[in-house]
Parts: sequence; C-alpha cells; structure tokens
Amino acid sequence: MFHRFDFSTFRSADQAEREEFCRQFVASLQQHGFCKIVNHYVPPADIDQAFEISRAFFELPLNEKLKSPHPAADNPHRGYSAFGVEKVSTHSNYDAANPMPLLKDMKESYDIGSESDPLWDNIWPPSGVLDTFRPTFTSFYSACYHAELAILEALSLGLGLPAETLANLHKDEINELRLTRYPEVSRSDFAHSTRIAAHTDFGTITLLFQDDVGGLQVEAPYGSGKFIDIDSGGRYECILNVGDCLRKWTGLCSARHRVHLSEAVQTNGSEMGLTNDVVPERYSIAYFAKPDRTASLRPLLGSEADKSNDGTVCMTAGEFQNMRIQGTY
Repeated sequence: MFHRFDFSTFRSADQAEREEFCRQFVASLQQHGFCKIVNHYVPPADIDQAFEISRAFFELPLNEKLKSPHPAADNPHRGYSAFGVEKVSTHSNYDAANPMPLLKDMKESYDIGSESDPLWDNIWPPSGVLDTFRPTFTSFYSACYHAELAILEALSLGLGLPAETLANLHKDEINELRLTRYPEVSRSDFAHSTRIAAHTDFGTITLLFQDDVGGLQVEAPYGSGKFIDIDSGGRYECILNVGDCLRKWTGLCSARHRVHLSEAVQTNGSEMGLTNDVVPERYSIAYFAKPDRTASLRPLLGSEADKSNDGTVCMTAGEFQNMRIQGTY
C-alpha cells in the first residue's frame, strides 16, 4: 500500500527522471501522508552507530539516565524522559474526525536539538556517563539535516514550487532528534496502554528509523479511525511522514499514526516465537524536521496563497509548535 522511493533516483542527471520521481513522491504523500525511502543520504554506518549507542544509553541504570533529565515542563524538548512521563495521548485527537481513546504511553525517550539553537540548549549525559553519546548524535543530527534538505527540495519540485522554497523556511536548523525505547511488555497491557498513542507530528516531515520488531501503524483511510500495520524494512529503510506544518502549507495528508500491538502479533504471536504473551522491546530513532520558529504557516499553494498581501496575520510555526506541545509533560 505504501510506496517505497529510492532517493538515488533524485540524484540522477536525467532531468525528466528527476521530475517524474518528484511528482510520484508528492502524489504518494497526498494520498497517504506516509512513504518509505531508501538511499536517503544517512549512511548505514551512521545508523548502526546511532542504534548501538541508543541501546547502550537505555540499558544504563535508571539513576545514570536521570543525570540528564527532561525538564518538568513541555518546553524545551530536551533530555531523558523516563517510562510513562510523556503523555502523547493529550494531543491524540487534534483535528481528528474520529477521536481515539486516551491511552498511557509505554516508552522512555531522549530528545536532542541543534547545538546552535539560540533558544534551547541541549541536555547531554554528564562526563563519565556514556561519553560516546554526544558526538554520535551530534553527527547523526547533521546527517539527517543533509537528508532533510534533499527531501525538501524534492517536495518543492513535486509541488510545482521553486526548488529552494521549503528549504528557505528551514534555515535555522531547529529540528529535533528523538531516541525511543519501548520496553518488553505483555500483550495484555495493550488493553489499557499503548507504546505511543495515535497522533500527528507537529513539524514539516519526520524521518523514522526503526528496528524490525514492528508495531508502527497508520490511520487508513485518512480520517477513518482504522489503523493498519506498516511493515518494517529494517533500520536502513526510513519511514517518512508529513507533519502538520507541511499540511498547512501544502494540503498534503498529515496522517495519524501510533505504535501499538501489531496485527501480526495479535493473530500469530505463538507462530512468531513469542512466549508467555510477551512482546519484545522495540527501538526507534525519529528526526523531526521543523520550520524556523518565525516562519509563517500561510498556505503556499492555491487560492489561499494568493492572499499573501491581504494583511491577514497567520500563526507562526513557533506559535503552532508551542500550542501543540502543551500538556504533554
């Protein structure tokens, strides 16, 4: 159902091939809000290192992880959040035609931003606590930003906009990187909890790298309240999804998604080797590409874009992000 795009095609010298790639890329996101991409400018060795160090951090004793704690407030999104601290379900039903039940999230996470962010500093593990953590994720963040710029160019061209349109709204690099561990849990826990509640992402696009445990689901058809599994192609395959800011600019679908008990596990748990109804732990790394905080969310396409000089004041991306994040901590 979901298309898989090889971004080596976008680097092709054949202009017609590039244009067709961009057209199909945008058409897929218009329909689903999700797609899979490979050869996306993030090197496999960097992905391997990021997963290795992420696992090493989450395997530390809790008292060591809590030396770099997330603030006890919604902002800034930085540092370590222990199991059950963040409440994504508080914004599960933003702009939703079919509201979802509010379920407790079963996860722990670590949030990282740009080292050059003028507003928020990063919160790193102190010296002596996994000293490879900071250089690994500073480098991985940069690789993801390089991939982001290429994807934004492809999106701009596929939408019929000048190539630099979307990149020009992301010059400040105020993106965020999130490491997540979903601990091993019983299948019965999913009756009252979930790994991460149904939601849409706040920013422009999200690049998701994940292991092969499964559980990622997307609402399909859009607005139906029904969720289907997205099969994992392993950590080198990236899941790309549209965020709310890109939807406001372009009308592309920003589909709700969640990490829950996959249909395969529900129906074939014993055949998959699961014992005692236990669902294994799951790791993922998400890169959230976000607009500059001062960027206007005025539509870029259609009749609404033609009103750019009518004096109407539109919400900025920073204002929108602050509104969406409220109540999650």
